[in-house]
Amino acid sequence: MTAKKVALVTGASTGIGRSAAETLARNGYVAFAGMRDPGGKNRAARDEVASLSAAGIPIEAVALDVTDDASVASAVATVVEKTGKIDVLLNNAGNCMMGLTECSSVDQLRQLFDTHVFGTQRVCRAALPHMRRRKTGVLAFTSSLGGRVVMPTMTHYSAAKAAMEAIAEGYKRELDSFGIDVVILEPGLVQTKILDNIWLDDDTARAAEYGALSGVARAGLDVAKTMTGLPAEEIAGALLKLLEMPHGQRPLRTTFGGDAALVEPVNAAADEAARAMRARYGG
Repeated sequence: MTAKKVALVTGASTGIGRSAAETLARNGYVAFAGMRDPGGKNRAARDEVASLSAAGIPIEAVALDVTDDASVASAVATVVEKTGKIDVLLNNAGNCMMGLTECSSVDQLRQLFDTHVFGTQRVCRAALPHMRRRKTGVLAFTSSLGGRVVMPTMTHYSAAKAAMEAIAEGYKRELDSFGIDVVILEPGLVQTKILDNIWLDDDTARAAEYGALSGVARAGLDVAKTMTGLPAEEIAGALLKLLEMPHGQRPLRTTFGGDAALVEPVNAAADEAARAMRARYGG
């Protein structure tokens, strides 16, 4: 078993995931950068990670598709076989969709939720037995300000992130006795490739019935592409600071960006309501 702490990061081919894996690897962790199809679509990302490893940075790419049970099981098994443990799991894999709420098909929602919600649960269920056995660890989630407040033309993305947050909050209460902390990262717009791969609602005929509103999502996407988002390194650095905190002192949610002030009152009210609910019903 390695003496260093071990981190597994999903969705680590680019963006926040890649930055988090590299930041942790440069700061005392052995990092595994989970990514889909490292021998094909993400070959370049895999090779970049291999170059860092060759330079002495303890980071390794591992094939991990969060929508596939076998892939998740294999990735977690690989990490545990090589290091003997998992100290940190960052559930970061994600995709994004914009459009009018009625005009996105169920198939689109299924893909969105399979990554953010079902995929998150797949990875947690695979990794947590190893963390619980050792009674230590941090379970982290990359959410969004949109997981707390519905963003215009991003209803389904907000719904997926809100579902992820509910799962994370449930884990927070249930894993404390095992010495495992849960943290949620809530950034606004981040400088990643996600806007280049965003989906738009696929029922264009139905969208046309909304008249001028049918173009709102495309216009919003065009505006977003002109905005300067947060650097992914800022999110990764904040995660590192959270990991350096003692167990039990890490805040559940950490917000980022200029719009964070709009969401923080929502978080404060939700925390107070959760405390009251626990006081009434236990847990």
